[in-house]
Amino acid sequence: DLLVLDMKTDGGRVDATEQIIEILNKFPGRTVTYVNNRAFSAGAFIAVATQQIFMAPQSVIGAATPVLLTPTGDGIQSVPEAFEAKMKSAISALVRTAAEKNGHDIDVIEAMIDRDCEVKRISYITQPDGTVLAVTNVISEKGRLLTLTDREAAREYGNPPKPLLSAGTVESLEVLLSRLGFADAQVHYIKPTGAEQLGSWLTAIAPLLLIIGVVGLYIEMKTPGFGLPGIIGITAFVLYFLGGYVAGLSG
Repeated sequence: DLLVLDMKTDGGRVDATEQIIEILNKFPGRTVTYVNNRAFSAGAFIAVATQQIFMAPQSVIGAATPVLLTPTGDGIQSVPEAFEAKMKSAISALVRTAAEKNGHDIDVIEAMIDRDCEVKRISYITQPDGTVLAVTNVISEKGRLLTLTDREAAREYGNPPKPLLSAGTVESLEVLLSRLGFADAQVHYIKPTGAEQLGSWLTAIAPLLLIIGVVGLYIEMKTPGFGLPGIIGITAFVLYFLGGYVAGLSG
């Protein structure tokens, strides 16, 4: 009936993000993101793919421009301007589609991806004498990526007033469920099984296992008889293929 993403992330890969968004689009029930501390980069993309976003106190969301990491994964790689524009355009279209479907402010999401986007919103203040004053608020200036705190994301603008991005700040998941009308619901926490954790670990070291396997069998072929290098090589290959099998990626 209800799927809540308990989110605390600095981001992740674009292809994995696309897969998660596809899964969310197929979920038949209600979808909600609870930003529990932070939702940067891909986390912001996934959040707008849910129907509602709630945030914990002192949590933040934004800074969602795509980047390329170096092959070793230890830094950000500079990319040509044309390629960067192409990458931003593709990501932006994907996220806009999700935001439109769920009624989120597209301009706000764009400002999280593209630092050249400027976002302004009008708020209305009632004066003591009854007159209404319209105030223009600069939400995001050009040259800066937009990142919102929980209070900023929940602030209302326009007439009728509408929250900028967040439906509200709540203290915990339990309070959120109660607010959504699911206080007495049976809750199922989805966690990786032991087999999935094993598969993830073996898949992470798969390149190393492949190298060990090849080297082990090469040494075995160059030496007479059958010994330790052959055993190590075969074991490494078994573990290499076992990772994909256990994770359900291959048969």
